[in-house]
Amino acid sequence: MQYNDNGTMSVRTYTAGGALPVKNSVIKIIGADENNRFIEFSFLTDEDGVTNTLILPAPSKSYSLAPGALEVPYAVYDIEASADGYYTKRINNVAIFSGTNTSLPINMIPLSIAGKDAAYPRGNLDATVNENEMLEL
Repeated sequence: MQYNDNGTMSVRTYTAGGALPVKNSVIKIIGADENNRFIEFSFLTDEDGVTNTLILPAPSKSYSLAPGALEVPYAVYDIEASADGYYTKRINNVAIFSGTNTSLPINMIPLSIAGKDAAYPRGNLDATVNENEMLEL
């Protein structure tokens, strides 16, 4: 499948349940399927914890208009957010559709007193959600 179109994404990093932005977060975007595996971008968030609108390659919108199409109508990317004083967070399999803006909020967790080498307090940071899978709390 050709990625001959574009979708857009904006990322917002924050802490304290959205009350405080995390400025200067490094956002890495990496292609996660065979059609975009060589695509890699890196951006910084601004004073408000927001990136500029990022333009990402995606398959044509026509794939989503045909019922029963064999091709998936979106591109898949892995996103990593890191900032000084916070645990690094990775979100896998973020879908980008042609002609659509994806807004990705990322809640950053401050490092513990133990420092960067300590384990994340709630276990795994992998936020992968498989297709048609329900989130359990």
